[in-house]
Amino acid sequence: MASRNQFFYLGLLLLVTFFWGLTFPLIKNSLEYISPVLFLSLRFLLSSLLLLPFLRNKNAFSKTNIKYGFIAGAFLFIGYYFQTVGLEFTTAAKSGIITGTYVVLIPLISYFYLRKKIRRMDSIASILAFAGLIIMSAGNISNTQVQIGDILTLICAIGYAFQIAYVSKYTKDLDSTVFTFYQILAVGIFSTIAIPTYPLAGQAINYYVIFTIFFTAAFAGVFGYYINTKALIFVEPTTAGIIFVGEPIFAAITSVLINGEILGVLGLIGGGTMVMAMFFTTFDKYLASRRKRGLTLQRGP
Repeated sequence: MASRNQFFYLGLLLLVTFFWGLTFPLIKNSLEYISPVLFLSLRFLLSSLLLLPFLRNKNAFSKTNIKYGFIAGAFLFIGYYFQTVGLEFTTAAKSGIITGTYVVLIPLISYFYLRKKIRRMDSIASILAFAGLIIMSAGNISNTQVQIGDILTLICAIGYAFQIAYVSKYTKDLDSTVFTFYQILAVGIFSTIAIPTYPLAGQAINYYVIFTIFFTAAFAGVFGYYINTKALIFVEPTTAGIIFVGEPIFAAITSVLINGEILGVLGLIGGGTMVMAMFFTTFDKYLASRRKRGLTLQRGP
């Protein structure tokens, strides 16, 4: 039963990754009219409001839920804030590469923070996925000089990696809906507090911006992070990291369809490499579950 849950949530994580990838061209276009920090504030406060009616747990407002949810939300806020603001000071291609380093950081953080042994296939898949991310973006890089945006985006990658590891450690004993609510609420509150850190001149909240806020709040926010929180009960954080690396693949595809961007040969090769990495780690988990099931049958009741 556990293996069925694992594959079920792997599929849901892949769907969530598609939604996250779709947000890239939507947000890219919306930031022409609105401050990135104000956008984050509106998006995550709306997500928390949408999730509020589902808090039926009697312990929803316990100190434990608030504590763990806000700590996870703080890591998530670090990721979103520094990624969004950093994108203003570096190219989108370089931002994608540096953000993708969280895939490589997850096994290391899992080892030192969660005391989980790194599986050989997870290590290979992490390296392969990161290599594919570099290949996919390499064709668009023209400025290799280190910029302030690169440093900000690296902080973002560290925040994402810690958030995945932290969620994996503490979600087993907490209600997924409540935990997700406090994560999202924390990002909304921290983003609101951080609004003065970014200029607000020339704001124009039009229909496109409103649509993007609602889409990212409902699908990439409430649905996405609920599934993320729930799935990490059954899926190892390193495996989840490999699935999440599909985000730039979907971002590239939707950018072609929405903004008319051109992928190029390197984009196709890099994307294919990342798909292989996801397949390898998923198939490895399948073989491991088959071997474990076989041993159980041999031993008997």
